[in-house]
This record gives sequence, C-alpha cells and structure tokens, in this order.
Amino acid sequence: MPVRFMLLLLACLSWPLRAQTNAEEQSAVSNDSELCSKLFAKTVVAYQDLHRKLPPNAIVPANSPLAPLLGLHAEDCGQPGTMELIEKALTTHNGKVALLLPFSKMPKSAGQDVLRSVHEWMQSKGLVPGRLIIWRDTEGNREKLERQLAHVIWVQGASIVIGGLFQNEAPFLTQWADRLRVPAIILNRRPEGPASKYTFYMGPDYRLLASGLTRYALGRNIKRVAIMAPQFSHDEALIAAFRAQAQHLRIQVTGPLIYNPADYSSIDGLLRKLFHIDDESRNEELLELVNKGKEAAEQLGVPFDAKSIVLPPVIDVDAILIADHFKNVRHLSKSMAFYGVKRLPLLGIPKWRAFELIEPADENLVGSVFVDYLGSYKQLPYGIQVPTVDKEYFAEGPAAGSVDLRLVVHHALFSALQALGGPRSPRYALYKKLETSAGPRESFLSGPQIFRADHSANWPTFLFGVGSGSISVLQVWNPLTGPTRTSSSRP
Repeated sequence: MPVRFMLLLLACLSWPLRAQTNAEEQSAVSNDSELCSKLFAKTVVAYQDLHRKLPPNAIVPANSPLAPLLGLHAEDCGQPGTMELIEKALTTHNGKVALLLPFSKMPKSAGQDVLRSVHEWMQSKGLVPGRLIIWRDTEGNREKLERQLAHVIWVQGASIVIGGLFQNEAPFLTQWADRLRVPAIILNRRPEGPASKYTFYMGPDYRLLASGLTRYALGRNIKRVAIMAPQFSHDEALIAAFRAQAQHLRIQVTGPLIYNPADYSSIDGLLRKLFHIDDESRNEELLELVNKGKEAAEQLGVPFDAKSIVLPPVIDVDAILIADHFKNVRHLSKSMAFYGVKRLPLLGIPKWRAFELIEPADENLVGSVFVDYLGSYKQLPYGIQVPTVDKEYFAEGPAAGSVDLRLVVHHALFSALQALGGPRSPRYALYKKLETSAGPRESFLSGPQIFRADHSANWPTFLFGVGSGSISVLQVWNPLTGPTRTSSSRP
C-alpha cells in the first residue's frame, strides 16, 4: 500500500457571528427564540455531550466561554442574553492547533519522525511548537479519541483539530466537527456522499489514482483489463473507483480475481484460468501437444514427462491491474512468464513502489506503469529529508514507511496555521479560510489551493514507468491544472 511559508500568527479573539454572510450563521445571531432553539438543539447539545466525555479529573476553567453552556436549556432561548452567550462560546478560541494522533499504535520510529520533523520545520520558521500545537495520543480507538477531543476543546479551547488517521477514528471526528462547528482536518481520504463544511480531508484521493490509470489505459487504446488482488486487500476503494471510471470510458473490466498470496497453487490456478490453460474446449489442442511430446521423447530416448506439456496462453485482455505490493507483483510476473505471457502491460498502485521491484531487473515488468501521489524523494517539502536508493525515487529502508505520514501531517498543519494567520476570525468561521488556503511552492504539493471544492486535498497523481532496472515519471496530473508531461525519458 504515498510547500511556501507565509505565517505571522496572531491570537484569535472573539468576532461576532453577525459579521458573517452565511445565512445559517446569520440566523445564529438572531434573538428570535425559534432560531436560537435550532442552534441549541444541534450545537449546544453537542458541546454538552462532548463534556461528558471528559476524564474525571479534567477541570473546565471558570472563565471559559464554554462553561455557561453546561447549565443551558432549550427554554433559555426565550431569555435575553442567551444568544450572545452561545455566540461567544462558538467564537472564542486560543489560536492553537490540536493534533490527535494514535502515537501508541504507530511504530515508535514513525511517531518520533513526525514529532521531530514538525518541531524542526517550525523552529526553522521562527515558530515555537509548544505555543501553537497541542499534541494528544488517541491510542487508535474511538473512546480515547473522544476523551482527547473533549479535553482540547473544553479545557484548552483549541481552534482547529487535526486527526482521524485510522479508519476507525475518522468518522467520529468528522461527526463531532460538524456538530460542534469546529473546523477539522481529517488525515484520511474523503468518504463518499455529502460532507460537512467544517471537515477537510488530507488523505490522498484513491479516485485520482484510479483516474491516472484509466487515463493511461485510454491513451494506450487498452479496452480490456483484468484486475488481480490478494485476499484481505485494503485497496477495495481504489479498485472500485477504477472499475467505475473504466466503465464510464467503455473499458471492459474482469474481476477482481482474488488469490491467496501465501498459497502458490492459488496464484497458479488463477493464472491458468485467466489465460485459459485448462479450458475443456482446448482438449483436442492439448491431446495434440501430448502426442507430439511423446514422439519427441521417444526419438530422444528419454521418458515422457506429462508435466512439461503446457498449452500456450490465450490472452484476451489488453492489460492487468495488480492491486498488490511489489513482492507479489514480481512473483506474478514470473508466473506469467512461465506460462508464456510476456510483456503484457501491467498496471499498478502505490504499493508497487520499492527498489526491490526493479532489482534484480525483471524484463517481463518493463513497460509496466503504476501510480503514486508522491514524486521525487529529493524534492520533499517542509525540510523533510529521506535517505534514498537509486537516485531519487526510492526511500531507503524504514524511512519510506514514515514519509507519507509526515507529509499529510505537515500539509494539514501548514493549512491550519495559515488559516489562523492574518485577520482574526471566530472559530466556527475558520473553515472559510481553510477553503482558500494556498499551498507553498516548495514541491509537487503546490497548487492554487490546498483543498478542492469538495474539501478533499489537492494531491497530484504521478504516473511511473518501469524500465529495465529503473523507473521514471511519465506524467504528473494535478486535479486543478491538468496533466504535465515530465522531462524524464520513457523506460
């Protein structure tokens, strides 16, 4: 299974909700009891619910603007001053970013890499991490995530929340952000369906990766694609996106054909089926090969070996998408070559990316392509340094495992700090500044905006070509600006 600095952070103080133009937010400032009741029913109740998630020893500061919400009731909307009280609670924040990460469930080195990388980058910009960031460990479960969220909101008054790295955390943080009207950047891909205006998604978009492959297939006049995937794959979403886009482009798709990567007979059986090696309709063809084999063995004076007789493959697909990691890709490639399937175009996913894919060289992989959302390891933003193998496209050893994590955390933090800079804004309105935040110009992550209109991150798609012992970037696709062919030579 993978930027420019301009910050002068100011403390974010109160700013009346009535300064906003959004109709829903204008309604929040009205003294009309009906409108106040609607705001109470969704937002104030959410704060009260979150307060119940606080650890027993947590103490809400007496001067916190949220404290009056604890004793508030729906009928209080008929009383003077209630709307102003709610307004102040939704407006005030401390100008800090809360980072809720599952440190204790991550490899120790990965967590340390993130901490060190963020601290070094911020210090290089003259910023003090301890004054701007609230770090919390979610332990990778919902209950701890909600306790930590309750603490950073109720006790510490955080401005923007970053978290949701694991799939079991992301939906709950999304729901809380919407109910509380607190902007949140989810370190995960955007889910299907409508999203809250308060939630943004920093995870690379599998739909863009799938689009990179289907665009390539269309350009190569590939009309029939078989999909192969291992059992218990975590790439179902990418496969589904590829199938949907291929159907739209009138590309015929077979599969996914599922195999057990730990069982050679499972892979062998799937390939024999895919290439019609054992089709009953080919019995006469097989019998003819057997007779010829027997004659040849008799002439040579050696015993006839029935296992040496294999029907030639019937290849009725133009390409195969292998949604697996590089080790199994190499194994499948060799198995295909054994059955006489050579240089059939193979399509791959980011899990292909490892130096072991090309070393030692496999001529049957030459001409294959795979997609990724990360380009050169020598052009990483935020001062991230990664030891590389074979020039610039492969990270060395365990470093590759933490690069993606560091990138999404850094990019989320960058956009959050940018939203907190400049003219002060109320907390509930910070999402508007996130919508217009611009990426820095340090690398491939740059773009007119960090987030697209649907609040998903503006990650590019890189199309890599596999050569004999090397890979090269064939094309870069930015979802906002379109494709750019690189100067790298084709393999």
